[in-house]
Amino acid sequence: MLPSSPRRRYQLLMVAVAVALAGYVFWRAWVALTPFFVGAILALVFAPAVNRVEARLPYRLSRPGLARATSLAAVYLVGLGALIGAGLLILPPVIDQTQQFVNDAPSFVTRAREELERGSTFYRERVPPEIQARINKITNQLAQDAGRFAQDALTRTVTFFTGSLLGLVGYIVVPFWLWFVLKDKERGVDAFVRWFPASVQEDARQLVERANRVVGSYVRAQLLLATLSGIVTWFGLYVFGIRFSVVLGLIAGVSNLIPVLGPMVGGIPALIVTAATHPGWTVLWVFLFLFIWQNLKDYLIVPRVQGQAVNLHPAVILVLLVLAGHLAGFWGLLIVVPVAAVVRDTFSHVYRRLATPSLAEAGAAPGEPAHAREGEPVGRT
Repeated sequence: MLPSSPRRRYQLLMVAVAVALAGYVFWRAWVALTPFFVGAILALVFAPAVNRVEARLPYRLSRPGLARATSLAAVYLVGLGALIGAGLLILPPVIDQTQQFVNDAPSFVTRAREELERGSTFYRERVPPEIQARINKITNQLAQDAGRFAQDALTRTVTFFTGSLLGLVGYIVVPFWLWFVLKDKERGVDAFVRWFPASVQEDARQLVERANRVVGSYVRAQLLLATLSGIVTWFGLYVFGIRFSVVLGLIAGVSNLIPVLGPMVGGIPALIVTAATHPGWTVLWVFLFLFIWQNLKDYLIVPRVQGQAVNLHPAVILVLLVLAGHLAGFWGLLIVVPVAAVVRDTFSHVYRRLATPSLAEAGAAPGEPAHAREGEPVGRT
């Protein structure tokens, strides 16, 4: 696997140092690179559509460059129209409800607790007063923390996307960067593979294709599931007459981007708002609705959409989420699963290749049996 020539070894060492340096720069400047991270996700989402449109063009073989540019322009126009339409339809109620939600957030936890206490005879009659006082103190503190967290989250979100001129310039550049990435994808892969020694270039190409397939299918599946969860949650809460149904649906959708753990916590804000604003049995019906939808999604939709994209056990995913959340926060939660799958596949591929001797190591020329060594006639026993 490793090159025998000292010159090639030095080249491989230079590549390793360059990759390490690029990783360090990325780690130090990841906030500035966030627009390009978003652009990479969009590239994974739109690449299949671009390929399908290109495959239907009659001149794709005679004029491949023009066919690629035409397919990109078509996908860009459709995507831009969908983005503008969704923005005009969804953005106004989201902004309005978000402002109201942030203002009312401190009272939700307290009102939800009071409503649950009012309907709980066991709590009032069986729980000692000192424990009730302690619970009240904790929930009051939780309500204050919820208000501060909501305001801080809104402020951080706005600052994150529009707080600096450089960040705004980054998002303006992304559509142009995305155009070149999608247009010259194959050339970029070829250039990357040529950095490796000739003996491992085919392995490098296979690993790149496998990583692109795993990450692309995972990202598209998660976005589809998040969109479905957001729409279904919004519609259900709207039918039940719950306030802030758009914001709560958006929270549920974003939470579903995080596998396993996200769907578990995405419905909690909806239950708190329901308990705080709708006395009686409404919170139970909302809970049943969310519970049924979650199980229908897990058993009917997720297997069909995700398939075996990452093939990681939920117990392993939970451990990865805890580690990624501690090390890299929200973005770590989003990327840790596909990154872990790619690392696993890369390690498995390299391990198997190292365990299998190549023809050169076996002393055989290409096209000859591995036992045909120099000076030894073929077929000798």
